[in-house]
Amino acid sequence: MSAKKPLAGPVFRQGVTGPTTTAPAADGHQRGASGCNVRYRVDELLKGGREAVLIHRGQEYRLRITSTGKLILTK
Repeated sequence: MSAKKPLAGPVFRQGVTGPTTTAPAADGHQRGASGCNVRYRVDELLKGGREAVLIHRGQEYRLRITSTGKLILTK
């Protein structure tokens, strides 16, 4: 019997109350229990704000909600 991998941090899914946790897939990518990509609710990600800074490979990206409610990701 193989040892279980430790659980990753919380994953927020739309329509589900409270966070759920998942473990990384064999290929190293984070997957949900159903095998799909990890999903985050934008309101949870932005924590009530209108903008978040995401870091990817040392580069900053801004995810923001426009005045019309659309999402924009800029470098």
